[in-house]
Amino acid sequence: MSLRFDQTGWQPLQPGAFRNADGDTVALYGFDLPPDLPAPLEQLDHLRRGTAAKTAESGGGLIELDVTTLDGLPAVQQIVKLPLPDRPTGVAYIASFTVPRADRSLVLKIQCLEQGVTGMRDSTALNHYLTEYGQGRDLQDMMRWWAQHAYAPEIQGGLPRNLSEDPGWDPHFPQHPLSRARRILTALAPTIELHPDFKTAPPFSA
Repeated sequence: MSLRFDQTGWQPLQPGAFRNADGDTVALYGFDLPPDLPAPLEQLDHLRRGTAAKTAESGGGLIELDVTTLDGLPAVQQIVKLPLPDRPTGVAYIASFTVPRADRSLVLKIQCLEQGVTGMRDSTALNHYLTEYGQGRDLQDMMRWWAQHAYAPEIQGGLPRNLSEDPGWDPHFPQHPLSRARRILTALAPTIELHPDFKTAPPFSA
């Protein structure tokens, strides 16, 4: 396996796939080609805007994207949300690390689903937002500020990021799937080890 991580708390489902006690899953994917990124990792603004546009086109929304370092190599760390198929409400939060090289890539994908009653985090944050900032302001304008695509507010369609998805709300809703996704990324990142053959492959350039 080209990537290893601390599997404490994760039960194997099949080779390269695991589940934890919350029902979240982690899966490792290896590809013999570089990832289809919209910009080089050094051009963070372009990378963010291009990814936001691409995610909105697919019906979802980008929550956050950063460039980080995993076992000495640059990687893309991101979270997107996607609608749950065949369900009228609820979303899946997909967190991932993508480690690109010139001729290959690795993706570690974490999936955290909304289950049962949904919308508590959103409604609590929205009520707080309207109470705090809504006095005397036009409601339509307030709602435009409430939900817009991260890094590219002019993008239409998909599932825009809303203010309830700010990390500041995670401590108030620790079992929300977005809070769990962020926790998993934070916990796994320092434990990741890459195979020496992967690390010595030529570097990625978009």
